[in-house]
Amino acid sequence: MDNRTVYYAPLPPKPATLFILEKGRNSSIVRLSGDMTLGRKSPDSYSDITLNSCIVSRNHGEFLFIDGAYYYKDNNSLNGTFINGYKLEGYNERGSRAVKLVDGDIIRIDRSQLDVPHNEAVEMIFSTTFSADEQWQVYPLGRNYNIKIGRNIDDGISLADFMASRNHAMLQFIAGRWKIVDNNSRNGVSVNKNQIEREQFLNPLDVIRIANTTLIFTGSEIIYNSVNSSLKKTGSFDYSNRSVIMNINIEEVKAKRGMIGKKKTLLKDINLDIESGDFILVLGGAGAGKSTFIKAITGQNHDTEQTLDIKGQIFLEGMNLYKNLRVLKHKIGIVPQYPDYRANDTVYNTIMDSARLQLSSEYSKQEIKQRVDDIIESMMLTSIKDSMLGIISGGQRKRVQVAIKSVGDISFFTFDEPDAGLDVAGRVDQMKQITKPITPEQAIDNSQELKYCTDSGKAGLMISHYPDDVADMYKKVIVLAKSKVDDAGHLAYYGDIPNALSFFGVNKLSEIVLEINYEGGKGRGDEFIQKFERTRRG
Repeated sequence: MDNRTVYYAPLPPKPATLFILEKGRNSSIVRLSGDMTLGRKSPDSYSDITLNSCIVSRNHGEFLFIDGAYYYKDNNSLNGTFINGYKLEGYNERGSRAVKLVDGDIIRIDRSQLDVPHNEAVEMIFSTTFSADEQWQVYPLGRNYNIKIGRNIDDGISLADFMASRNHAMLQFIAGRWKIVDNNSRNGVSVNKNQIEREQFLNPLDVIRIANTTLIFTGSEIIYNSVNSSLKKTGSFDYSNRSVIMNINIEEVKAKRGMIGKKKTLLKDINLDIESGDFILVLGGAGAGKSTFIKAITGQNHDTEQTLDIKGQIFLEGMNLYKNLRVLKHKIGIVPQYPDYRANDTVYNTIMDSARLQLSSEYSKQEIKQRVDDIIESMMLTSIKDSMLGIISGGQRKRVQVAIKSVGDISFFTFDEPDAGLDVAGRVDQMKQITKPITPEQAIDNSQELKYCTDSGKAGLMISHYPDDVADMYKKVIVLAKSKVDDAGHLAYYGDIPNALSFFGVNKLSEIVLEINYEGGKGRGDEFIQKFERTRRG
């Protein structure tokens, strides 16, 4: 057995921000930078984040950066802290348990009756996507009892967010209360991180999410951020400012075949974050649950063969994936191993057909055309846009598949063995298409053609049986190993490639599978599952 000590280096703090709203109208943005204390402003206060509210204690709470994620704990303050509507309970004399934060979490200091907030209530929105210089606008509700919310409208709350519908929602004042109505929009409306069915009455400090835009209802105003979800150009993403796209906290995944089939546990205890700009290899031995993992995090919990019962929580951009699947499924790009295509269609017409289908008739012809043109330019497809799909290379067709998905507002892509059936040169070439920078000159041939996936700030996850061909191109690797204890797949490693090789004591990624496999391998899966768990705990 390998008993070498693995050095554990704490991850550097990630960028995150707090949008703070005091007294219903005074707003500010604070950038989190590791551990920071929160308290009321006073001569003897030494808190990193100070608030003016009289209901905030001088040593109210703390933001903690632990193992790559932010947590919050209440320091047994007088009025306590609510996170997403639930009050943190005291755990010991030092305060509450630390609660992991995800993008969009709503932190409130208020009285217990949240639908009637205290006039000194404080609301904070934790975000990994807001920028420190985010511009926020205020729309007074006034005496207009029917207010439109939509994309680039002239009358009402106008959103620059391309993924908002033209006539997305309506604010109506009825019987002394405001309510929000979803006008059958494609991307829906959520209130306090839960998608509404049709309409919902609002309480002061409710947080509304429309596409990529956050709106706060104060009772008399709507405060919202100015989001422009236009396509990023290839190479514009700064990896040092990456944000968390998905939080995965899977306790257990069971599968059932047919209506009366017995449930079998396939995965257990998978906890990790996927960040923007990451290209991640999913590696594992036989029966470790690689495909099940991909299905679970992309909302594919049911197909003709089996149904997945997923216990735990998966958050995509701060929203529960399965509670908000109708909205969030449009943010996931699943690139099939063998994509269907009409050989006699041009690249341009194929992308245009997808745009018409995804963007619906409420987008003007000019808007749809502009979206398609932007995607073709961003992905360097201009040189082949008039070519038939039947004559372009397989790698170029993969890039077209990504472009088709990108018509919408995709956060991350999954690739299921895109290098299957290729020789070594073809596999290397295919991977370069996903991971290397691209120029207009390079786009002419079948090389480096899918860089848009991660170079624009999206994330990519890929299952591959030939990981060593391009090991240096992956940012991280997820290793799943099957345990003999419960016959389920567990997380045996998550991190960068050099540390993975050191962790498993191997020279190649493919040798990791040999180490953990019980069938035809060394059978050390449980050893590395336990070793990784110890490493994460420091």
